[in-house]
Amino acid sequence: MISQTVPSKLPRVNVYIDPDLKEKGELLAKKRFRSLSNLMAWLLQQEIERAKQEGELTEEN
Repeated sequence: MISQTVPSKLPRVNVYIDPDLKEKGELLAKKRFRSLSNLMAWLLQQEIERAKQEGELTEEN
């Protein structure tokens, strides 16, 4: 199977994480049929929604 990458117009974010955390993240992403990048974006979106519900974030900030 040949994997191809599709260029994205989305902004790029660089993150420094522990190698073990990256390895486990890649495993979880694979099990959920996602890329690590997609899993990280989804997790961030979930955390933002939680913060909004708890009043930590509002639409203004």
